[in-house]
Amino acid sequence: MDRTDKDIVSWNTIIGGLGMHGLGQDALHLLEKMSHSGVQPNALTFTSVLSACSHSGLVDEGLDIFHRMVEEFGLNPRMEHFTCVVDLLTRAGRLEDATDFIGKMSVQPNKHIWGSVLAAALAHQKVSIGVLASENLVELEPENTGHYVTLSNLYTKAGRISDALAVRKLMETKGLVKGSGCSWVVDGN
Repeated sequence: MDRTDKDIVSWNTIIGGLGMHGLGQDALHLLEKMSHSGVQPNALTFTSVLSACSHSGLVDEGLDIFHRMVEEFGLNPRMEHFTCVVDLLTRAGRLEDATDFIGKMSVQPNKHIWGSVLAAALAHQKVSIGVLASENLVELEPENTGHYVTLSNLYTKAGRISDALAVRKLMETKGLVKGSGCSWVVDGN
């Protein structure tokens, strides 16, 4: 491994660590410092920076980084980059922007992308977007009861009880059963 490889690994490790600790501004600053030092950021660098922006609420900065990755650095976005941008937008409650972004992606969205949208739709009570996400998730994973349950919960939260019951009935018709949960307490004695 030559010196450049070691440098990129070091830069990426530090940027990733900053992002994991919610230090998005520091991760952005380090990306700029990295570029100015002559080390070319790679796909992993941008995944780490986009994730840092998402976890720090730096929506505009994250979108700018995504566009710079393509236009300035000439990297083709991978699924993980698209996933980070959707996460960035949904965490900020910008669900319409997230679905617009998904519609323009060069790859088919996966379950992680639609799962992020569905979770945010539940949190922000955006029923129509939740239905869109659920339809896509059910197409990707028709046997996953969690998607149906989340949609049912979204309907319930929005006061649409008859729709929630219809989803539960659909699950029953398809033979899908929500797994039982359990918990226990361990006494130290």
